[in-house]
This record gives sequence, C-alpha cells and structure tokens, in this order.
Amino acid sequence: MPEISIESNGRLDNTAIYYNGEQVSGVKEILLNIDENGSFDAIMSYTGEDGRVYSKNVLVDFLDKLQTREAAFTEEEAASMRNLLIASDGTLETTTVVLDGMEQFGVVSLFVNIKAPPETIFKAEITYREENGGLTTEGVF
Repeated sequence: MPEISIESNGRLDNTAIYYNGEQVSGVKEILLNIDENGSFDAIMSYTGEDGRVYSKNVLVDFLDKLQTREAAFTEEEAASMRNLLIASDGTLETTTVVLDGMEQFGVVSLFVNIKAPPETIFKAEITYREENGGLTTEGVF
C-alpha cells in the first residue's frame, strides 16, 4: 500500500516529503483532502527527472520520473519535527493516518496544502470527532 509522509516544523524551508520512505525532490505542490463524506484527493505536482512537471495522485498513480534524494534532516533535526503519514490504496476504507508514530482515530477530515513559490501556501489541519459527537480541528504542524 503506498505511503506519503510529510515531516515538518511548520515552515516551508523545514519540510520534507517522502513517498514510500524515500525523500522526494522537485515537489511543487501537495494537496491532501480526505474526509468522511467521500472526498479523497492526494495530488502531488513535481518536476521529474526529465524536467517535465507531473501532477499525479500519489496513492493511486505510478509516479513517472520521480526524483529522490538523501534525507535532508539528521535524526536529531527530524526528532524536533512532526511527521504525518498517510497509507492508503486510494480508498477511504483502507486509509490510515499516523501522526508522530501514533495512529489517529476519529478523523473526520484531513486537509494539507503545501505549495512552493511563486505563491507560497502552507496549511495543514486535521478534524476529529470527539466521543460526545463534537468536532475539534487542530493544526498538524
């Protein structure tokens, strides 16, 4: 089952994106929009090894010409960051959300949009359903 993970301290310059455990380079934008009502977007735009820009569903599509690199952060640096991991075959029923090594339960929605220049966007929120039925939204990073 494919995995996408984002390691960050909430700043674009301190963010790394991993696909199946390998750090990806050339990422232009990532959009994760998953909710219990059936929304399931997991799109990544990236510059491939051939210099072309690709937009793919990271949990379903084959990622053509994906560029990888050595890990940007040391283990010490990574320990001070949050890590969000999504494992899925592209269906809500098989999706697992893990935050800092702990599987998350009661997730109603997950929204992550990280975009590099020219327009910089860094938004990451997760909404939980509490035992009393109320909803709580928290920032991820």
